[in-house]
Amino acid sequence: MQPKLSVHRKIPVFLRIAFTLPLLLALLLNGSAEARAGRAGELISDDATGFYGDFGKVFSAPAHFDGNDWLTVAAIAGATATSVLFLDEPARDFARNRHTPFLDSVMPAGDYYGRLRTGYGIGSLIYLGGILAGADDVRLTGRAVIEAHTFALMITGVLKATAGRSRPFRDEGNMRFSMFTQDNASWSFPSGHAASSFAVSSALGSRIRRPWASAGLYALSALTCMQRIYDDRHWLSDTIVGAAIGTAVGLAVGHMINDEEEGMKRGSLVSQEPVPLIGVTFSF
Repeated sequence: MQPKLSVHRKIPVFLRIAFTLPLLLALLLNGSAEARAGRAGELISDDATGFYGDFGKVFSAPAHFDGNDWLTVAAIAGATATSVLFLDEPARDFARNRHTPFLDSVMPAGDYYGRLRTGYGIGSLIYLGGILAGADDVRLTGRAVIEAHTFALMITGVLKATAGRSRPFRDEGNMRFSMFTQDNASWSFPSGHAASSFAVSSALGSRIRRPWASAGLYALSALTCMQRIYDDRHWLSDTIVGAAIGTAVGLAVGHMINDEEEGMKRGSLVSQEPVPLIGVTFSF
């Protein structure tokens, strides 16, 4: 028998995520497999529709930016330009001169957290757990992670191929660009690892809504950015833009999923409230 949704709602989502996996075996051994499969199919179909709708909202958002949104974009552009002109090379030199056995052992954690398969693994595991446990909030959290991860990587992928910025290890300087290249060594700008890690952290933070959880998640994302510079894979400015993209997308998706969940509770799947972008809002 499926647990009642009213019971699930009394448990904070971060605890629900943490304890979902031990429930899976019990759920698989009890109840009607056919009924569970039918319900899962309906949920997956609904989420596919929601994914498509969220995709349209995220990628059409710039057409609806207001003055505050453009000020945020300008601030990020200013920080990026400052890094390119004054900080990229010093940051690279600083990182190259600070290698230690301890840092060599710690930095791979940042690399792993920012990988493509890690984001999809985290999102898929949470999503599957929510499906099997009949826990809508856990399922929606998994969907938020998958959506944010996907959208952030799509944006960075287009920018990488378009800009064609040379990676630091090529020793061609931070102003070397070869537009529309397929060479991964010229896909430095922006950092896909930074975008992925901040997208996952922002989406999870928006769903868990616990300060200590957000602090830990963003610390992991910061480690990812440090690792990309430490291993000479990215310039500082690459990580700034990647982090901004991931954070903006993760927060926007998390807000949309939160609104969808509230709409489900009220019997309506659509919310008309604006979606936040790094602390400001834009309307669709």
